[in-house]
Amino acid sequence: MVVERMGFIVYYRNKQVLKRLNTLPVNVSYISNKMNYAIFYGDKNKEKNYFNNLRKVKGFQKLEQQLIFNEELNFDVK
Repeated sequence: MVVERMGFIVYYRNKQVLKRLNTLPVNVSYISNKMNYAIFYGDKNKEKNYFNNLRKVKGFQKLEQQLIFNEELNFDVK
């Protein structure tokens, strides 16, 4: 079973989005308080799940895939 990881960028207006991110099973790697975005890594096949959880939060703007991503971070689980 190959686990495919992907980097995502979430843009927000309210810090409640960050609290919701901390409850999700993702790895938050960077938060920019000045530009109001956060970068996190999660499973590629759960993108809809991340979007559905975040769109309900007040202040959520957009979720997109990170364009620069290292494919070597994907790993095989046996």
